[in-house]
Amino acid sequence: MLAKFRGLYGFGQCVLAQSRLMLPKPVNVPHCHVLHSFLSTQVEDAPVDLFKNIDYDALTKGDENLLKKLKLIMLEVDVLRQEGHLVPTTAISTDRWRDLLAVQSRSQRMKQLKFWAVNEFKKSKDKEKKARKRQERLALLDEKQAANDSSHMKYGFQGSNIFLRIYDSTIDKWKNSRLVEAMMFGQQIVIDCSYEKYMNMKEASNSALQLAYVFADNRAHISPFNVHFCNADRNGIMVSKLHKMIPTLYNDDFPVNITEKSYLDVFPKEKLVYLTPHCREELLTYNHDDVYIIGAMVDKVNNEPLSLAKAKAEGLRMAKLPLDRYLDWGMGTKSLTINQVMSIMLDMKVTNNWPKALKHVPQRKIKEESRKFERTKKPNKCLSIRQLYS
Repeated sequence: MLAKFRGLYGFGQCVLAQSRLMLPKPVNVPHCHVLHSFLSTQVEDAPVDLFKNIDYDALTKGDENLLKKLKLIMLEVDVLRQEGHLVPTTAISTDRWRDLLAVQSRSQRMKQLKFWAVNEFKKSKDKEKKARKRQERLALLDEKQAANDSSHMKYGFQGSNIFLRIYDSTIDKWKNSRLVEAMMFGQQIVIDCSYEKYMNMKEASNSALQLAYVFADNRAHISPFNVHFCNADRNGIMVSKLHKMIPTLYNDDFPVNITEKSYLDVFPKEKLVYLTPHCREELLTYNHDDVYIIGAMVDKVNNEPLSLAKAKAEGLRMAKLPLDRYLDWGMGTKSLTINQVMSIMLDMKVTNNWPKALKHVPQRKIKEESRKFERTKKPNKCLSIRQLYS
């Protein structure tokens, strides 16, 4: 494989001059001068780090055509870097090369490279800011220690204090214990992860981020669901991205259910209700015995009623959220993110009140008159348990 790579690399060097002539000239996109100067300096200092530690066997799996495509993309990235486009200045990981292979057009690859470059710049600045803050904090601590250099007992933070510090790990364990309780006694809900084949790389990554929000919002709720991620392909983009966000996802003691099985193999068919915005039946009455299904799909381009077709093919009951009944929509679309639907169902389970549950719909999607009416209402600063369930 290495010999083939060298041969293709030599071929790439031969066509480098031709590719520079064929590639269009870079467009001057307005961006931050600091960002441009930072990336320009990094490009001059480290021009060869982009192609380090690439696992060619994992990317191509012995496919000659895929290897040739990879080398052409690598050549394209090198030319973009030399022409002054925004590209990462550190080594591009194998997973990111896989993402570039999945992108079809050159313009989309340029956008992806620019996105990575901007994030790299932000991380570098954040790292510098943290180091500066740490030095300032240490200097302030030294000043306090010098000022309080006495035998008298010191009270307050990092001194004598009756309040113990609660660490983030302790809070995580407490939240996970609530999920364990929900797994034993809570209502079931399904996230259908079978729509990855209808999404591009960016949409699949966005879906993974929304699934991470689903887990976080459910765990933080007063009455969480027992969530089941069904039809989850562990080798797919969406679940792989989710695993990166939640590294303990596959641990045996982690309170989440993720399986490649269909929900039809896990739950009785008569209890399943597929939530799809394309059906006619509205979910007016919440049933605590039903198992609701939320489709994990970001459809920015594809607006076909895929969830409706799937529910019909499987003979499942269907329902849609009563958005038109309780909300006055403006110019925005009626599509909601996965985590927004999850938050609505969580509040509906507790309050059984659609106006309260639909507060999770973004206000930008609602008409201005409705927003003004809501602002004139007297806000409830603190709700009691009785008010929450009323």
